Amino acid sequence: MTNEELRVLRLIQATLVRNYIDTQKIEVQVIGTSVYIEGELKVFDYHPSQKKADPVERNLGVRRTLQHVEQQIRGLAEVSYLEMKLTNWERTGTQWNPKAERPTPGQTPTHASGTAPPESSG
Repeated sequence: MTNEELRVLRLIQATLVRNYIDTQKIEVQVIGTSVYIEGELKVFDYHPSQKKADPVERNLGVRRTLQHVEQQIRGLAEVSYLEMKLTNWERTGTQWNPKAERPTPGQTPTHASGTAPPESSG
């Protein structure tokens, strides 16, 4: 890793920390002018959006944080490519959406909002 790559890595890590993202759960790699972020996105509980009681509002706060972080990283002059492979969030078009949790056998599936899907009357 060159000194320039190390400097960009530190800038990205600082951006993540400033936005209350747990850097222990994600891996950041800088190769030349490309940035690769992989792992689980976890926003610390003391982030203002995480103090909301409604899980939909909490997800909205995480979505906004994720978009903000992505904009900040893409805005760095040293970064020409950014790839984010998150285990619990996925990009659909221009939006970030929480991935649906996969239930274990015998468990009721839940939506990303934390509620069970509506029962279909057939």
